[in-house]
Amino acid sequence: MIVFGPPGSGKGTQAKRLGEKFKLPVISTGDLLRKEIELKTEIGKKAQKLMSQGKYVPKEVVDILLLNRLKKADARAGAIFDGYPRTMEQQEFLVKRLHNHKILGVLVDVSDQEINKRLGGRRACICGHIYHLKFNPPKKAGRCDVCGEKLFIRNDDKPEVIKQRLGIYHEQTEPLLEYWTNVKSLIRVDGEQKIEKVFKDIVKKLQNYKI
Repeated sequence: MIVFGPPGSGKGTQAKRLGEKFKLPVISTGDLLRKEIELKTEIGKKAQKLMSQGKYVPKEVVDILLLNRLKKADARAGAIFDGYPRTMEQQEFLVKRLHNHKILGVLVDVSDQEINKRLGGRRACICGHIYHLKFNPPKKAGRCDVCGEKLFIRNDDKPEVIKQRLGIYHEQTEPLLEYWTNVKSLIRVDGEQKIEKVFKDIVKKLQNYKI
């Protein structure tokens, strides 16, 4: 399964829950890249610079990381893809690579207005805790409940970066949905509902595909 959705749609959460339910690994290119960043590899250094600007990492780099992940034993029975593919080239690469397997697309559909509300209200702390001005505000405005440090806006949550990320999504990723619609393999759910309801809707619609 490929879980689609704009940044901030909650597709990562749904991918994780689907992986747990169907006992399949969740392959997130974002996680693969973050691992490279953590290890301070050359790929990681380049990825960190691009990601901090709200840009995507080149296709060739992501493809290598993805192929290495697919070779692992836990992916032999299938996998849940989160954040990949994002471009037509990546999708063609994946379809060709997995031509002997059935692939389903799952779209967690969320409006730009809602995405701006979700991402624009996030605040982070150096200790790792994340807050939201509306949905999960700190007890003391601007300060972390845990360590008391001043909260800040992460670079990818700034208005200009959110706008850029959404623009890239609409330009590069949204067109991919046409393919899955044409081959009748796209499940579309309202991502503006509560997390549990979104998950139940996905599982219910998957029953039509005998998953």
